[in-house]
Amino acid sequence: MILKADDIHTYYGDSYILQGISFDIEPGTVLGFLGRNGVGKTTLMRSLIGMVPPRRGKVTFLEQDLTGKMTYEVVRQGMAMVPQGREIFPSLNVVENLTVGHRPVEGGWDLERVYEFFPRLAERKDHMGNRLSGGEQQMLAIGRSLMTNPKLILMDEPTEGLSPLYVQTVGEVIQKLKESGMTIILVEQNLRFALKNADYVHIINKGVIVHSSNPSELDADPDTKQRYLGV
Repeated sequence: MILKADDIHTYYGDSYILQGISFDIEPGTVLGFLGRNGVGKTTLMRSLIGMVPPRRGKVTFLEQDLTGKMTYEVVRQGMAMVPQGREIFPSLNVVENLTVGHRPVEGGWDLERVYEFFPRLAERKDHMGNRLSGGEQQMLAIGRSLMTNPKLILMDEPTEGLSPLYVQTVGEVIQKLKESGMTIILVEQNLRFALKNADYVHIINKGVIVHSSNPSELDADPDTKQRYLGV
């Protein structure tokens, strides 16, 4: 396996958010996390990459114990994040956004390869981040994560606020990355999107995993979808 989370407990101040999350993920797969707003999905992503360190539990990535590591140390180990809301730098242009965190690797991701993957970014390379559409910003956020040459990408709500066309584009990007051997943890509110693109899914409710299955099993379980997802 590439990553294992063992009994993760995370707090914001006195608020007890993650109450014992455990899972693992195999290389080259897409693992989906579903759940209503406020159940701990984003906190889980931030816990994995060191932005909100767990108070208890252990995160093992590429056989290295990352528990208590700073975010920059986790990124150096090969984990990247596409954050909810994209969070690109509005005052930097496309090239600057892409290169600000570049970690060169021989044969890895660089500007040329990102432009081949996202031709629209090449066309808009001189535009400032705040002059891009929401879909273009999402492509930029994904491209920025790839420029760190990761082994695992955390994607937090990548389709949020996007038009149907860009939602389709994000799905195609995920499939291409998977075909290239990339491992992805996907947090998503769009159930149909998650079921289509994930190999396996977990549902989080009140800080714990309450359901785990392959996508087809969840799709055929209306009671679970209604109870935990409201659909």
